Order: sequence, then structure tokens, then C-alpha cells
Amino acid sequence: MCTPTKAACIVALGMRGDFTLSYHFFKQKDLRNHLELFLDKDGLSLLETWRSFREKVNPPFAKNTRIRRFVAAPEHRRVYLSFAGHVSGHRGKLRTLRRGKFVDKRTLQKKGAQTIKVFL
Repeated sequence: MCTPTKAACIVALGMRGDFTLSYHFFKQKDLRNHLELFLDKDGLSLLETWRSFREKVNPPFAKNTRIRRFVAAPEHRRVYLSFAGHVSGHRGKLRTLRRGKFVDKRTLQKKGAQTIKVFL
């Protein structure tokens, strides 16, 4: 049962926050190209980050599927929620594909999961 504070209720029912789905591009057919999913869980801390690289079996970028496999990546600075353009140090370009809100329901899954399901 939720306590009277709104923040406690959000944690009990599943975290809510902002997300950005970006495409990190180096050059055509470069194996480093990938999708990045940035999750802002609390509005203050570093962004939880997940990546999806091209796979040979059931490629995550296939046009006939909306299913993507993301794996955990190092946390990123908050600027990446709204960043698009060249990444410093010749580390490619970032293009924003989608922004919005998410509800984190991982409290129902095993703790420490290395893959997640996100419905955008």
C-alpha cells in the first residue's frame, strides 16, 4: 500500500520517467552502429543506458519486427536525453529517434537482469 507521499506511490507501482531512443552512427555498415536507450529514472542521477547492436540471427534493425534486444551499458550523463549531433573525439553521431515517458515494471522481474523488455 502506498504511503501518502506521491514519490513513494510511484516507486511502489513502478518507476516512471523520461526516455530517449537514439541511433549512434559511425559510418555505413560499421559494426559499431547501434541503438541506445537512455532512461531517466529519477530526474537527478545519471541515465540508465541500454544498447542494441546488429545481430546476424533475428537482426534488431529488421524492418519486419519491432522487437529489439538491448544489453546494459555504462550510465551516461543527463545531457544525452536531449543530445543529437556529433559526439566529441570522433566517436560518431547521435540521432534522436523517439522521446517520451516510460513506466519501469522490472520490480516484477528478477533483480540484476541483464536484458529488459521496454514497450515504446
